Amino acid sequence: MKRGAAVRVAVFLIGGLGLGCGHGDKRAADELASGGHQPGWRPGSGPNDDSRGDIKVDYELGVLNTADVEDAIAQHLDDMKACYRQAGKAQRYAGGRVLLRFLISGEGRTDDVLVAESDLGNYRVERCLVRVGRLIAFKAPEGQKATTFDYPLEFRAAGRAPVLNLDGLKVEHDVSVHRHQLAGCGRLASQPVAAIFYIEPGGMVGSVGLAGGAQLDEGTANCVVQTIQRWHMSARLPGHVLRCNFSIPPVIASAEPALARSQSAARRRRR
Repeated sequence: MKRGAAVRVAVFLIGGLGLGCGHGDKRAADELASGGHQPGWRPGSGPNDDSRGDIKVDYELGVLNTADVEDAIAQHLDDMKACYRQAGKAQRYAGGRVLLRFLISGEGRTDDVLVAESDLGNYRVERCLVRVGRLIAFKAPEGQKATTFDYPLEFRAAGRAPVLNLDGLKVEHDVSVHRHQLAGCGRLASQPVAAIFYIEPGGMVGSVGLAGGAQLDEGTANCVVQTIQRWHMSARLPGHVLRCNFSIPPVIASAEPALARSQSAARRRRR
């Protein structure tokens, strides 16, 4: 079995602060306790696979029981929900799924937590989830050997700002003009990182999130997020917030793109 696929626990938090479907914290706790929310499935099987039974998912070095994972995480659900407050004004529109990847030692210690995937698009919330996740202690895996599992959370925007997903040439053009500005931030990760961001109706970037399968340099990540939030995008839609994404490579070219250089030269000539 491949590393990084030890157990996939499908838990969508329910309750206030923008999580889930707004049915209340008690119901979430009851579902976690009863297992009525279909807690997980083996890697390679789908969520409707009836063969799951009493889930105990094996990893080539260690074994974790899904119920034990849920019990440990349930003790920190309130802190995870509170992370959504970190979105600030972006709570009006930022929402989506965050896939946390837990790296667990043979003693059950959380060695690290990665935001493996995310379409939430808010770095402050994502880093808060990482900090909370690092505090969780699990039962030692059977065999006393390290293991890894993924844990998805679903956040719902607290406001009602209409959000549209945008891709294509329009946003690619804008990103190509600005991307070189990220070079000064330094090396973000050893692998490409997905950046998810929201363009507010006036064209300004209001919220940015980062996700990937490798550990982020937090100083570089803060610089990247702050730089992107200074971008002014030509892709915009009055009355709507646009959600976009692009990939940040491990090494970013520092030179301005040819189009940006020609526009800058034209402005100098006009002066």
